[in-house]
Amino acid sequence: MITCCLNCTSRHQACHDTCEKYKAVLISIRPDWCKKILRREKTVEVRKTRPKLETPFKVYIYCTKTAEGWLRTAPVQGLQRMDGLVIGEFICYEIDTIRRMGIDNNFDYCYLSLNEFGNDDIAIEIRDIKKSRIPKSELNSYAKSAPELFAWHISDMKVYDAPRSLDEFSRFGFWGINGTGVCGNYCCENYEPPDSCMTPPTCKINGCSVYRPPQSWCYVEDFCE
Repeated sequence: MITCCLNCTSRHQACHDTCEKYKAVLISIRPDWCKKILRREKTVEVRKTRPKLETPFKVYIYCTKTAEGWLRTAPVQGLQRMDGLVIGEFICYEIDTIRRMGIDNNFDYCYLSLNEFGNDDIAIEIRDIKKSRIPKSELNSYAKSAPELFAWHISDMKVYDAPRSLDEFSRFGFWGINGTGVCGNYCCENYEPPDSCMTPPTCKINGCSVYRPPQSWCYVEDFCE
């Protein structure tokens, strides 16, 4: 579990002053794209939306589950299942906006050549789509009526030695009291203190662990350990 303030005592209100909380993102990516990211062949991820976060921020990669599965041989761990798990993380230092253009009002212009005269003003869009490795037909099908797209830049990629389960992540930073399912995160805005020392604290939203993968992406908490 990604936790916060492990050194704070369970009765210490100063947790609010001592913990540092950083917002992060959990993103769902198909296995075929994950493989290209791990091989550093794909360094841009294109999405219809972007987080309301200042760059840089951390992004955790959830490899979507498939019927055929994805097994990978790790140097030390041996054969590992990768799909249906969080396989790594990267830092997003930059997000570019790609807007519809041209007579057809689509994104076809992103596939023009930089060697052609007059394309300097769309160089960022051309480079971003090239780094994303997404074919033209797939991009326009994905974009549909979206007025703009966002190119998330992938940097400082880190692949986990052991892929992690979704329930290790939370939206507000769950940490169990003495290994239980009762959250003792005093920093959380949804924490409700107990009436007495004989009753456990409660949560306004009845828990915040991530049990289902996001359709595109979602916010999660990245806590100092």
